[in-house]
Amino acid sequence: MKNDKKQTGRVNYIWVLAGGYLIYLAVQIFKTVLAGESDMPAVGVTGGVVFAVLGALLLLREWKAYRYALAHKDDPSTWSDEPEELPENEGEEEV
Repeated sequence: MKNDKKQTGRVNYIWVLAGGYLIYLAVQIFKTVLAGESDMPAVGVTGGVVFAVLGALLLLREWKAYRYALAHKDDPSTWSDEPEELPENEGEEEV
């Protein structure tokens, strides 16, 4: 299923911080497992992988928005969240 949501150039820095924090947590979990301090290493590795993947996806999403904004910085109407307005004559049939 194709995502019909229009690409925007707005970066939400809360998502950037959340992605970075998830990656930080994944690294801390992996350190604990590798040091042998974890009681359940399988759960630790699984949780670390999940946190790392989710964090990377959040950062990738915001990186794409940032790159899109740079490419379209001279024409902000191309990445605006506002719906496009139709010209007055568009949508009317000529007789």
